[in-house]
Amino acid sequence: MTRSHRLWPLALLAASSVFSACTKAPGEGGKASITGKVWAVKYSRTTGQPTGVEYWAQDARVFIVYGDNEFHDDDTRTGPDGLFKFSWLRKGRYTVYTYSECNTCPGGTFAVYRTVEITDKKGNVDAGTLVIEDW
Repeated sequence: MTRSHRLWPLALLAASSVFSACTKAPGEGGKASITGKVWAVKYSRTTGQPTGVEYWAQDARVFIVYGDNEFHDDDTRTGPDGLFKFSWLRKGRYTVYTYSECNTCPGGTFAVYRTVEITDKKGNVDAGTLVIEDW
């Protein structure tokens, strides 16, 4: 076996490791986006029932988690129409969430989550409407 024939398997191994390292995890650096809205339902502190007042939550903080990360990776705020958007994302799974007030929860809040998958590298995924309680 010639020297060049012995080096061929090593070259293939090196090339395959380079290409596998190019696999991009969820996160920033792409051309896709996630949008959604936050809707608030007003509750009465005395009766614990909805008051009938509902509205698009303005300036609500919304968080995003890339893939299986344990903590949020970025955050944004909703606009006057309750709309939020995370831009420049790559393909992958994401979790968006916001906090809702809660009259009976420890700490007075609970998280409202939505998990979405970006499958088109230039597309927009609608996370839908996150409904929160306003006490």
